[in-house]
Amino acid sequence: MTHVPATHSTLSRLMRQVEDQVREHVLQTYKSYLERLLEALRDAVVGRDRYARGGPEDVSYYRYGYRKWKTVQVPWGTLTEVRVPRIRTSCGKEVRLVTYEHRLKALTEELLLGYVGGMSARTWTILLRELGIGEAHPQTLLRLIRRLREEKERWRKRPLSGVKALVLDGVWAKRRGSDQKKLVVLSAVGVKEDGTHELLDWIVAAREDRASYERLLTGLYERGLEEVELVVADEAEGIWQAVETVYPEAKKQICLWHLQRTLEQKLLQDMGERKGKNADLQKERRAFRAEYWKLFEAGGKEEAEGACEAFVKKWAPKAPRMTAALLWRKERLFSYLELPYEWKEKVRTSNLAENMFRHMRSFLRRYPGYMSRAHADEVVGLYVVGMQVIQEVGRCTPYQLQLNFNTPP
Repeated sequence: MTHVPATHSTLSRLMRQVEDQVREHVLQTYKSYLERLLEALRDAVVGRDRYARGGPEDVSYYRYGYRKWKTVQVPWGTLTEVRVPRIRTSCGKEVRLVTYEHRLKALTEELLLGYVGGMSARTWTILLRELGIGEAHPQTLLRLIRRLREEKERWRKRPLSGVKALVLDGVWAKRRGSDQKKLVVLSAVGVKEDGTHELLDWIVAAREDRASYERLLTGLYERGLEEVELVVADEAEGIWQAVETVYPEAKKQICLWHLQRTLEQKLLQDMGERKGKNADLQKERRAFRAEYWKLFEAGGKEEAEGACEAFVKKWAPKAPRMTAALLWRKERLFSYLELPYEWKEKVRTSNLAENMFRHMRSFLRRYPGYMSRAHADEVVGLYVVGMQVIQEVGRCTPYQLQLNFNTPP
């Protein structure tokens, strides 16, 4: 009896090899036809042949050379350096022929949104096919989600080092059900010596209290981040209590943007007691904001503290509550100025943490809400890792994402 020799090849692997071999030819053909279509569109808008003389008297568009799109996403992959014709009006103003669309980022968000919101993989397969993006088996999408989940766990366990400053903040989000209380995602962003920053970790909690922030900071400590030079956060007292426990030697910097809002509320109380006119009140607010931010233009801590004393001396007679609130926080006002780094102005507010989740906030506005803390952690994790994939591999098709996640590390 003849035995069939064992093989490690599969039909899907052979099909991928065929696709890889013809992909380059298809992409070149795709690029050539796309550039021809763009030039035909330009010629139709201009209304006359190249170098043609005369023509209609009301001619208002002229050829204006070319620009290049660095990448254009198509179902077969990525086109590079696509020549796009330019046109201008008789006044010299450029008019764009077509609008470039960034589809994959929105598509990836919708994939994660749909998955964590309960959309089945089969439904997503049908949707991809209807959009003309390509075929994807339900198991392929589930495998992608599973690999994202595994990547999330590896990412959250990676060792930490070289972090000089921590920026802490909380992002509130709703839970499903009208009688359910909201959940908060507590995040920690680290800033390294070269000024780069990255999300280090997050936890989901019911409130911004000491125990929750201690859990977050203790996790960072156990991963190797045994000390930091500066911690930046808003005025939630639970944050600073947790910092005193885990990083007692770190300098403490209050978010100056949050402080401005607090001081403005005190100023409104002071102005209300004086029963001033609305026009005068708005004038005082504008003057306060301008002089408040001038305090932080100083070159060093001593200069800033001197400017703060002059500020208090000027404003104390008419705004005693506001100046008292400022003095009470004086120890956390100028800590960032003690850092020796060029990027120290970055860490005088909690904007690094807020910006990290700003896009996710718009992503979650369309979301029906978390079902539980574990579900919230899953949503945030898939979102964060999914966005990292986009940054690493760029805009690509679901097939390319599949290849990236099927390739062993």
